Amino acid sequence: MAGPKARADALLSEAYLKYQLDITKYCTVRLRENKSAVEDCVQETFLVYYNRLLKDEEFKNVRAFLYRTADNICKGADTKFIREAKKNADIESFEEVEAAPVDFRAADIDYDELRELLIAELSDDEQRLYRLKYEQKKSLREIGEILDIPPNAVANRTSRLRTKVKNLIAPIIEKHTKGGVML
Repeated sequence: MAGPKARADALLSEAYLKYQLDITKYCTVRLRENKSAVEDCVQETFLVYYNRLLKDEEFKNVRAFLYRTADNICKGADTKFIREAKKNADIESFEEVEAAPVDFRAADIDYDELRELLIAELSDDEQRLYRLKYEQKKSLREIGEILDIPPNAVANRTSRLRTKVKNLIAPIIEKHTKGGVML
């Protein structure tokens, strides 16, 4: 096995001496002079070439292969570099934004009381369906058995109930909000 490895070592040394400077310049331009990323890219480019040589692969144009490999590695390194830069963004580069004022009337709402008022607007059958589905957390099949209707009918009634509840809530939300902010 010493033969193929010795051949791969010799071809790698030859290519490295011949093309290393060009590949380094190419990677430097592509990676915006990020020295550690450039070094990694060049090293990985020649490592890919060496591994392919160890598999007895023949190259008609070594220079083109190295450039194409470096280009692919730079693309991956470039996106990794951008991700790292975003992770390590300087806190000073962020703009301070004032939060919207807190409206204490919205914080004082008793949601249980509002829910009961809303349920009172529903018919007896709708109230029963609401309590089974949303308070007791019964499945469509279980509700169907209780109401003696098929699960598909339960699903349709539940859908209509949700639509009705949304329509009941919409005017209240509209009345108590202005520009998306609770008054």
